[in-house]
Amino acid sequence: MYKKNLKCTVCDGDAIFYNNLQEVTLYYCKNCKHFFTDINSIKNKENYSQEYFKDRHPNWFKNPNFQLFDYIFNQIKLVNANNLSILDAGCGDGNLLRYIYQKSQNFKLTGIDYKKNSDEKGIKYLCGDIFDTEFGEQFDVIISVAVIEHIWDVQTYMKRLSKLCKEGGLIITMTPNNSSLLYGFARAIYKLGIKAPMEGLYDKHHLNHFSQNSLEYLCKNNSLEVIENNITQFNIDSLSLPKTNILMTAIYKLGLSAVFIFEIFLEKNTCKLSHYGK
Repeated sequence: MYKKNLKCTVCDGDAIFYNNLQEVTLYYCKNCKHFFTDINSIKNKENYSQEYFKDRHPNWFKNPNFQLFDYIFNQIKLVNANNLSILDAGCGDGNLLRYIYQKSQNFKLTGIDYKKNSDEKGIKYLCGDIFDTEFGEQFDVIISVAVIEHIWDVQTYMKRLSKLCKEGGLIITMTPNNSSLLYGFARAIYKLGIKAPMEGLYDKHHLNHFSQNSLEYLCKNNSLEVIENNITQFNIDSLSLPKTNILMTAIYKLGLSAVFIFEIFLEKNTCKLSHYGK
């Protein structure tokens, strides 16, 4: 049984029931075009243990998206400040921070995640929850790659990032684009009885599904200036595709490649990469 309406996690407007999936119940807000999960519909909530990264997304860490990393690095270089301090909020195993350090040793690099990492040359790692951790400083640049969709209270999360960012600083956020062709296609074929793609994209781990509109709404509501909205795509090799035989895996990859090509043509790519100035 689902509720008739819930308050949108982004704008607090009235959201309507969208669909009952295998693991979650989805809602949609007409005001800010946001999809989100009714958190009370999840029977076994994710606690993000140390094993989560190895069990759920092994390919994500084995196949870093260096094209994305390079784009982020080039945006960081545009910040007009000396000895930049950078926080990677939800740094995973530190691939992005290592990439940045290899490019330049002029930055002070810090990463935080539930995953425990050992400090490396030029990089300090913290293990814990960003909401509870006392950093004792603010940062010139905060990066949040594929994290915000896992957060239930996204308004508090963005307020936390804003508080940790210096005046005149930069916040870079990347999240799957619910307005992309891939998501739209998955929703369309679900109605035809082909349910696996939508079930995968809207699984219990992703609680919020942002459109460009809803992500901008969230950030502007926290007094952040939108500097740039860009579109990017996942590295196909980094995705955790359904476990099956080699032939089916090849078919999945071929299908995704075709969708990604159309996304570029239609400018409705899989991810939104947004920059916000404080």
